Amino acid sequence: MSLVQKLPIGLALACLMMMSSCSKEDTQTPEPSKSERTDASMRDDGGYIKVLPIFHSTFGPLGSNLYPNGWQRGSSTSSNLIGYPTGSSNFTHLFGNPAWPWQSPISPIQDVPNASSFLTISTKAKKTWTEDETSTGKRSSVETTIKNLTPGKLYELTYYTTSSVCAVKQNNLTPTYVSAVVVDWIYSNGTKKNALTMSLKNWKGIWKKQAITFEANEKEQVLNFTAFTDSESTFGYAHIFVDHKSIKEVEPADLP
Repeated sequence: MSLVQKLPIGLALACLMMMSSCSKEDTQTPEPSKSERTDASMRDDGGYIKVLPIFHSTFGPLGSNLYPNGWQRGSSTSSNLIGYPTGSSNFTHLFGNPAWPWQSPISPIQDVPNASSFLTISTKAKKTWTEDETSTGKRSSVETTIKNLTPGKLYELTYYTTSSVCAVKQNNLTPTYVSAVVVDWIYSNGTKKNALTMSLKNWKGIWKKQAITFEANEKEQVLNFTAFTDSESTFGYAHIFVDHKSIKEVEPADLP
């Protein structure tokens, strides 16, 4: 067993980040799934080039502080990379590290049999009915920029979320399942608007599929994911998965 595997999560993360910074040139990002769309345009029935919106998938390399193409750590929550880590995990281990198994493996994602990785965020913040800025430093987030939007058009986003418990304690806090995932829009002028608050209390280790319909305000919009627990004495991990076909333009008549 390596020295890194024997360390608590916080110290081990610090060691891994140091080693990662020394070996980035040797790290190769896995190629996207064959079914993942990598271009951003197509020809319509009239032969004209139509630019398609881009909502980046979460296929990517495993590791703490490692993100799929188009994703990054959110800047509106804690900047403590060790205390509130983010990165890419798999169905059996936190950040894909054999030393940090989940207490119970996470279930496969329905309708996405080729999924192998997803984004992970962490939190000990308790959710309140109002946006409590004091909780900002007690949780992490991830975000992506959705591109090629047409202001005034309607779009539908589809993604999956779940929560799991790591078998190794973080910062001596009691491990727990996340109770809620909050999704926010962050606009170019810095303002933030809640897109959806979603309960995960009955979705422990099971993926919950969610769709958001919105009218684009800008050509590019940032979507931010963060999470909450039921108590600040507990610590939890939430996960976000986005497939390669997760955004589409819709007409008002298509809505229920």
